[in-house]
Amino acid sequence: MSYIIRCYFRPGSAQTRLKIRPAHIRYVISRLPEIVCAGALCGEDQQPQGLFLAINCAERAQAGEFIADEPYCRAGLFERIEVDRFNQFVPHANARILHEELERALETAASATS
Repeated sequence: MSYIIRCYFRPGSAQTRLKIRPAHIRYVISRLPEIVCAGALCGEDQQPQGLFLAINCAERAQAGEFIADEPYCRAGLFERIEVDRFNQFVPHANARILHEELERALETAASATS
C-alpha cells in the first residue's frame, strides 16, 4: 500500500531549510527503498513551498512515523502535513491496469444509462 505525504513550509523558513537540507537529503537516501517518488512542491516562482512523498508502507501510522523522523519536520519547518492513501496506477506492475479500468468504467457508465 502507498501513502502520499504533502508537507507545506511555514512562512519564513527558507534559510533554516537550507541549513538542514543536507540532513534532509541524507534521510531521503536512507529511506529510498520505501519511496515511490518524491520532490519539492513549488510555487509559480519555482521556490519550494513544501515537499511531496509517495511511500510504500502497510499503515497510515507508518507514514506518520516516516515524516515525523524527517529532519525538516523535526526542526518544526512544516506548517501543515497531509497524509492520504494512494492507489498507484502509473507506473503499475500490471501494464494493462488503465485498459482494465477503462473497460470497468465503460461497463459502469453503460449500466448507469440503461
